[in-house]
Amino acid sequence: MAGHPGGASSLAHRYVFGFNEDVTQNAQWADETTLVYAAGYNIVLFSMSDRKQRFIHTTLGTSENLDGFTSIAICPSRRFLAVAEKGEQPEVHVFDLKTLRKRKNLVFNDASSRCQFNSLAFTHDNENIVALAGTPEWSLVVWRWAKGKQLILKRLSDMNSPLSLFSLNPLDSETNVVMGPQFLKFYRMNETDVTQMRSQQDQLMVNGAELTCMCWLKQPVDHIVVGNNQGKIGLYGNGEFICFLTMAVPEGAGVSSLVAVTSGLICGLTTGEFYYLQRASEVADGRSGMFRLAHTWSAEGQTAPVSFMSLSPSEDQLSAVFANCQLYSVEIAAPTDLKHDDMKPVVSSFHGPGAITGLDVCIRKPLAITCSLDRTVRVWNYQDRTLDSQKTFSEDPHSVAFHPSGLHVIIGFSDKLRLLNLLMDDIRVYRELPIKVCREVQFSHGGQYFAAANVNGVVMVYNFYTCEKIIDLRGHSSKVKSIFWGADDMTLISSGQDGAVYRWDWEENKRLGEFVQKGNVYNCALANADGVIAVGSDLYLKELDLPELQVVKEIDSGAMLSQIVLTQAEHLLFAGTAAENRPGMLRAYEFPLSGQYLEYACMGSAITRMRITYDDQFLLVADESGCLCIFDVKDRQDRGNRSLAGAQRDLVTWSEEILVTRSDLEEKYSNMLELKNKVDELQLHNEYQLRLKDMSYSEKIKEITEKYMQDLEQDKNKFELLREEKNDMEMEYEERIKQMEDKHQHELQDAENAYQQKIMQEVEHYQKLVQERNLQQERWEEQRATLVATHERYIQELTDDFEQKLEEDRKMHEELEDEKNENAKEFEEMKNQLEDDIDAEIENLRDRYETQLNHERELTLRYKGENGIMKKKFTVLQKQIEDQKEDIKARDDKEQELNVQIKALNNEITAHKREIKNRDETIGDKEKKIYDLKKKNQELEKFKFVLDYKIKELKRQIEPRENEIADMRKQVEEMDLELEQYHKSNSALDLMIGDLRLKMDGMQKEITHQKGVIGTFSEYISRFRRDLQASSRHLDDYKPLKVAVRDLYKSYVQEEMPSPPPPGEPGNQSAGGEGGEMEVQHEYNRQREHLERNVEALKQNIGKDIDMFMNDHSRLMRESVSLTEEMNHLRREAKQLKRRHKAVDVEANQGVGTAGGSAQMSDGFMPTPPKGGGRSVGSGTGSGAGGRQIKSNQSTSSVGQTQREIEMQRSTIMTLEDDLRRLQVDLGVMRTATPGQAAMP
Repeated sequence: MAGHPGGASSLAHRYVFGFNEDVTQNAQWADETTLVYAAGYNIVLFSMSDRKQRFIHTTLGTSENLDGFTSIAICPSRRFLAVAEKGEQPEVHVFDLKTLRKRKNLVFNDASSRCQFNSLAFTHDNENIVALAGTPEWSLVVWRWAKGKQLILKRLSDMNSPLSLFSLNPLDSETNVVMGPQFLKFYRMNETDVTQMRSQQDQLMVNGAELTCMCWLKQPVDHIVVGNNQGKIGLYGNGEFICFLTMAVPEGAGVSSLVAVTSGLICGLTTGEFYYLQRASEVADGRSGMFRLAHTWSAEGQTAPVSFMSLSPSEDQLSAVFANCQLYSVEIAAPTDLKHDDMKPVVSSFHGPGAITGLDVCIRKPLAITCSLDRTVRVWNYQDRTLDSQKTFSEDPHSVAFHPSGLHVIIGFSDKLRLLNLLMDDIRVYRELPIKVCREVQFSHGGQYFAAANVNGVVMVYNFYTCEKIIDLRGHSSKVKSIFWGADDMTLISSGQDGAVYRWDWEENKRLGEFVQKGNVYNCALANADGVIAVGSDLYLKELDLPELQVVKEIDSGAMLSQIVLTQAEHLLFAGTAAENRPGMLRAYEFPLSGQYLEYACMGSAITRMRITYDDQFLLVADESGCLCIFDVKDRQDRGNRSLAGAQRDLVTWSEEILVTRSDLEEKYSNMLELKNKVDELQLHNEYQLRLKDMSYSEKIKEITEKYMQDLEQDKNKFELLREEKNDMEMEYEERIKQMEDKHQHELQDAENAYQQKIMQEVEHYQKLVQERNLQQERWEEQRATLVATHERYIQELTDDFEQKLEEDRKMHEELEDEKNENAKEFEEMKNQLEDDIDAEIENLRDRYETQLNHERELTLRYKGENGIMKKKFTVLQKQIEDQKEDIKARDDKEQELNVQIKALNNEITAHKREIKNRDETIGDKEKKIYDLKKKNQELEKFKFVLDYKIKELKRQIEPRENEIADMRKQVEEMDLELEQYHKSNSALDLMIGDLRLKMDGMQKEITHQKGVIGTFSEYISRFRRDLQASSRHLDDYKPLKVAVRDLYKSYVQEEMPSPPPPGEPGNQSAGGEGGEMEVQHEYNRQREHLERNVEALKQNIGKDIDMFMNDHSRLMRESVSLTEEMNHLRREAKQLKRRHKAVDVEANQGVGTAGGSAQMSDGFMPTPPKGGGRSVGSGTGSGAGGRQIKSNQSTSSVGQTQREIEMQRSTIMTLEDDLRRLQVDLGVMRTATPGQAAMP
């Protein structure tokens, strides 16, 4: 936290949804359950166990010119965290992961211009930090971080390509590797310098390939693997290339990240897949086959490259970072068993790389919605800190608004404004409005209206429930940057890129106030009851009065503010900064505005959106990198009101209403029914299995009881044998015990006498030693007193001597000081003449004093030596006294040992007696147990006899019921098979009927067509008859008859013939009469050929129809035969069922009835060759004969031929209709017979 003093608020980081993809080596494990990563301008410590977040803030370090994180590193002991920040003088902050406090701040003072650290690492002993500086420095920097001392600065001046990563050997930090896309070198680092080991290794950089990642192997040690973007992995050892590792990757895929495990290597590809390479024990180190591909997996739905991977300390969990800002983890205790759905997001799915363009919160639910340039819309639960739902679109969303009810959403796209329903598990579009590039949309407080701004700066107000446009508010000449509804939903505040802030009465379509400042861009504006607050690109926070919107107060913010929000209590104003290429900071201003604020580290880039919840408890902030940060707001000025409001909020619970479509609800109901049926089936199955288990357990009990009886008989025999052995052993032990007691009494008496004598001797010896000790102690006390007295006298003499000498030295020193002063005065007066003499005199004095000083030092050393000799004598005397004490203590220990041995022997005697008594008691107890067991055995025999009798009775009762159940199950299975066969036959007959109906429809159409043709021909014939009768009146007169015949020829013949060739051509060379007769003959032949072709075509069609009918007829015959066989089979089964039951007469009558019906059905179903078929064949032959007659008749005979064809087709249709009726009758009989058959017992 940084900023001016003052303020009455306290913001606490609650949760962060997001990830900084541009931070190298991001997401590392602090322990088994804590993952550390950078999100926004925060270092997040995420606990995998309770899913809570803790935060570390650098608070802008020691410089105001830092621009955000670039890399992080955790030391090998997992105690300290290093965070690098870029800037004019980049810094490295070191934090303690236990206390979360900063331990040291390291500044790169040698930076010539603004630069950053591309990579960080701790040495293996946790003492040094190594950093790789980027452009334009390209250097390695080594710090002894605990002392803040820079040890090494190695500039890589021969660089022609950028550097991206470096790595230290985890076992020996002297060896390190520096890597870039076209650079790979090995260096050796000591305490003062970094030297290059080998020349550049370019085996992996052929054909334009670029290096992407590297890691040190755990087996074999001191080896490193390096991957490139063409899918190759190289193995290096001691700075030399060894071999390529064999791994087949998909075409076009590259290796983007590597991490080593004890059993092998895990590779992350640019396709989002993971390859696990297992160490092959049968292949030696340094061979290309030393690793083999054991398993592959991927994260579900992820195709972005894997940019970084990290392992937990115990190698149980793997975290993976994708290039689209997603963080996943998976348990890898058994890497070969991993599946695609095992890899889950660590926190949740984040917004990908791209700014969050829209943010809004709901009033009735603890939900917030965001939209981003990654084309996703996400709904967050800020109270539970979870992602509620998300939706991906095909284009970029520019704005979003959340209805107060939490059931509806409005999203602005490039082409349209879409209204969506927030369903239980989906976000579904239900209405679209033609508003292009809507970057601002806002619901009114009541939710009945919403305002949206298009690309031209027009603010449109709509009725949400009817989607009707109410008004267009025109005034802005450029894009609208913000829209704010007044508290009563009667006014609107809009600010835009044109430097204008307007206050609207939208119902009257008039401006209540305006403030315009050309050349300025107002990013956000809001209003309260007293005025309007606006922020823009002029770096001022302005307060405008009502209603004229004149500037009342201007506060210099020092940075461009992009978003502002005001709490409902109007005590705090929150503002977000939007400085280019700088972290976004959050400011809390006192309200009314006084210029004082508190500043909080918040986002990694410019803040784009900011919202506060309706109850003033949570503040949500979004930035350009796709990060969403949630704060807890604590207003210290409003504690009393807040507590009252909190009590009221506790009474009003969150809304739990959701939207569900009818289809989803029906699907869930159907799933519930299916699950219920499955549960019922499983219950029946389980009951059956339990019965089977009961039967098996009863058999096992029987076997166990038999085995138990056999073991009991064997134990009885063993018990008799043991009893005999026990009696023998009792006699033997009694004799031994008597002998041992006598012997022990003698030995005890002897030992007591011997020990009494020894004890008396030791007591006498002890008295002597005590007397000697007292004498020695008295002598030692006397010697000590004399030594102390002499020593004190000697020290007193020395001190007196030294004091005298010191007093003499002081006097001499004073004299010398006087002489010095006099000499100094003389020196000032006679400087040029006496310089040499004074130097000589000073040298003499110095030599004299040095000799005196050396003499005094020798005296002190001699006195110290004498003092040391006295101390040695004193220590020798102390050692002698201690030795005597130890001797006395040893004798005491021996005496105690003897007493312990006596007590141990007494304890052994009592233990033997106790053991004999216990054995007697155990023998008695066993005899009692045997007697009890005999009684129980007799009772069990009786109980067994009773149980055997009951088991036999139950078996007699179970067997007939089991037979009945088995018979009924067989009947049910047979009836099920019958039903399936009936269903199949019915479906086949339905298909056949449909085909016949289609054919009948086609024939009907053909009949209508032929009727039309016949009608036209009959009209043609009647007209010809009329004209022929008119010409027959001229039979007596030749010339009129000729004219009439010529007219007939022209009207009925030449109209269909081609026009004759013009005169003069080859076709007109013959005479006129002969040409007319030839034309008539030619026309006759042409019509005859045409009719013959028609007849042949009709014959072919009729033949095809006959073949199709015969095929259908034969198929129906086969189906009828199969149905009759099935019915006969069913009759036989029905007769068998009848024999099993007692009611013979009634069921016999029913069986006769069904048998007769079935016989009629089968007889009725057996098809016979149709009569119509004979007629159709006959008509076919007749048509053939008619065709031959047509060849010899005139053209008028075609009418008769057509009539015969129509009659033939009519007869065919009649036969088909008869077949159809017969099939329908047969089907009716079968359907009536089927329920009777199913109802049979």
